Amino acid sequence: MKKGNIFIVSLILAIWSIVLFYGKQIGLSMLLFIIPITYYLIFILEKNNKIENNKAKILLIPIILLASTYLIYDNHFFNNLNLIVIPLLIIIMLVSLFTNVFNLEIWIEKAVELVFDPIAYLGETLKKIKLSILRKFKLKSKDNNNSKKVFKGLLITIPIALVIIGMLASADQEFSNVLYSVIRVIGKAFGNMQFMEIAVRLVLIIIVFIYLSSFFDNIISNFKIEKEDKEDNDQKDNTTIKMIITTLNIIYLVFSIIQIKALIVRDEYINYADYARQGFFQLMIISVINLIMILIAKSKSYKNNKFTNIMCLLMILFTFILIVSSAIRMYFYEQAYGYTFLRLAVYFALLTEAILLIPTILYVLNKKKNLLKTYFSIIVTMYVIINLVNIDNIIASRNVTRYIETGKIDMVYIESNTGTDAIKQIIRILQSDRDENGTKQIATNYLINTYDRLINENTDFRDFNISKTLAKYLIEKIK
Repeated sequence: MKKGNIFIVSLILAIWSIVLFYGKQIGLSMLLFIIPITYYLIFILEKNNKIENNKAKILLIPIILLASTYLIYDNHFFNNLNLIVIPLLIIIMLVSLFTNVFNLEIWIEKAVELVFDPIAYLGETLKKIKLSILRKFKLKSKDNNNSKKVFKGLLITIPIALVIIGMLASADQEFSNVLYSVIRVIGKAFGNMQFMEIAVRLVLIIIVFIYLSSFFDNIISNFKIEKEDKEDNDQKDNTTIKMIITTLNIIYLVFSIIQIKALIVRDEYINYADYARQGFFQLMIISVINLIMILIAKSKSYKNNKFTNIMCLLMILFTFILIVSSAIRMYFYEQAYGYTFLRLAVYFALLTEAILLIPTILYVLNKKKNLLKTYFSIIVTMYVIINLVNIDNIIASRNVTRYIETGKIDMVYIESNTGTDAIKQIIRILQSDRDENGTKQIATNYLINTYDRLINENTDFRDFNISKTLAKYLIEKIK
């Protein structure tokens, strides 16, 4: 592929990114940017025969789905988090395209290289951009002196011309009026932007253009992953790990007996809301540590060690009990204090951990399985699901249902944390027969303020959002 084509596409994408995102909220714009840049990345890799693992293209599915959430929903938490997750998935996809081997250490190293090498590569990229421009203007390398003279002439001529124009404008009113008219026409072409705003946009375009040029050029010219075949036949002493997992299993056995007794034979003197809050996160962290311990135990045991396998399977069983215990604790807590994003997200985390136990069991039983790769696939799938289930609507729905049944609701939390995805559920408060502590008036004020904010937003196709549009329609309907 010609280098000039890379630089032209980089310039187009740089301009497109500033047009889409500068001074605008993210909505449809995320999809309009992610689709062309991911397409072009795969296109140039295929064109240069760099792809070793076509299966990695499957990561386009979660990338596009996560980008589409900016169009569909209005969840501030995921909107901010996905600004990190989407680029991270793109980087992981690119690294995966270069190799069929899943090695976590190499992946992290190459991902860092992919992001930061273009910065070190900037000098070489700028030289290539310059040569590409010279070729476009028919200035060949043998005419290098002429090209230097042209650049030198431009550097001297432009400042002098600007100074002379400024002096003439101050000396003659007619010339000044004509100059002002020209500037005004240019300003209208840029949407009546001020000079400084135009300058900032130009600077940002240049920065994005140079980075993208260097990124694309680096990925097809320099970036590669060496194939390494490492064989380690040294058997390691696994006595220590056996002692650790055996001791932990004994502790978990005692803990599980106490947990089952506490949860099944409920003590009337126990405050279950406080019981739920005590140690919930500790149990969740312990279950993650257990998965790590199992990985370590199996990696240390190079032969099929029956005792280690049994201890690992027992640890998986106790980990499942910890997960169930954590979920029940959270259920008690929700019953007492209502539903929040964090509390529902915890259920997703626990469900994800429970699903991770399935491939872990197969791994312990010495089934041929790349466990880290499987973990990654499950975690990405579950993360995409939690993005797509409209969690703010679920939170508001459960809280409003709880309010209708008990009269208890935390309107401050709902107003501050649920966004326009919850508008349909807040309208249910107005439609209910219950009105505790002026909740209907609070809900009415919130809907009016939300409507005013949405109406006053200066929106266009770039920040179009289905949730906000639907919220305006629903509020107008009840007015």
